[in-house]
Amino acid sequence: MTFAATLTDPRVVAAMIGGAVVAGGWVVTHLLSARRDRAARAERVRDVQGALYAEIRVHVATLKGQNLPRYGAEIEALILKGGGYFPVIPTEHNDRLFAAIVEDIHVLPFRVVDPVVQYYNQLATIGAMIADLRKLRLDRIDPSRAARMYRHYIEMKIEAIDLGEEAMAYLLAHLTGGSEAVARLSDSRQKARLEETKAGVASWIEAEKARLSAGNSPASGRFGQ
Repeated sequence: MTFAATLTDPRVVAAMIGGAVVAGGWVVTHLLSARRDRAARAERVRDVQGALYAEIRVHVATLKGQNLPRYGAEIEALILKGGGYFPVIPTEHNDRLFAAIVEDIHVLPFRVVDPVVQYYNQLATIGAMIADLRKLRLDRIDPSRAARMYRHYIEMKIEAIDLGEEAMAYLLAHLTGGSEAVARLSDSRQKARLEETKAGVASWIEAEKARLSAGNSPASGRFGQ
C-alpha cells in the first residue's frame, strides 16, 4: 500500500484523528493545570501577605500606644535611683503567624520579603534582649548599667515600629498594586534615603566649615595665645 493510499485508509484516518484528540486533550489539560497552579499560587501569596500584614499591624499599633520614649525615660529614671528596682518584662509572642508560615515566605517577591524579614529579625533580637534583662543581678551590677541596658531595649522596640511600618508598606503595595507598585515604592524610598543622606552630608560640611572658620579667626588666635 502506498503512502497516499495509507492516508486515505479510513482506519488510518480514524487513528490519526484519535491521536490528535488525545494529544490535544493533553495540551488542554496541561494548560488548565498550569492556570490552576498559577491561580493557587497567587491566592497563597495573598493569604501569606494578608496574614503577615495583620500580625505586624497589631503589634506596631500596640507599640505606638505605649508611648515608648516617655515610658522608657520614666523607668530608666527609677532604675537609676537604685534600691534594686527593675521592671518586670513580659515574654513577647508577636511572630506566631510568621513562625507558622515561614516555610512559605519564599512565595513573596524579594523586595517584599526583605523588609518583612528585617522586622521579624528585630523581634527575635528583642526577645534575646528580654532574656538577658531577666538574668540581671541588680545586687551585682551598677544601676547605671542596668538603666543603659533597659534604654537599649526601649530603643530596639522603637526601631521595630519603623521596621514594621516599612514592612506593612511593602506588603500593602504588593497586595493592592502588584510588583509594579512595589517597584515604585522601592524607588521612591531609595530616592528619599538618598536625599536624606545628601542633606546630612551637606549639614556636616557646613558645620565643619563653620568650625574651621572659627578656629582660624584672629579672635580665636589671640585667645589661643
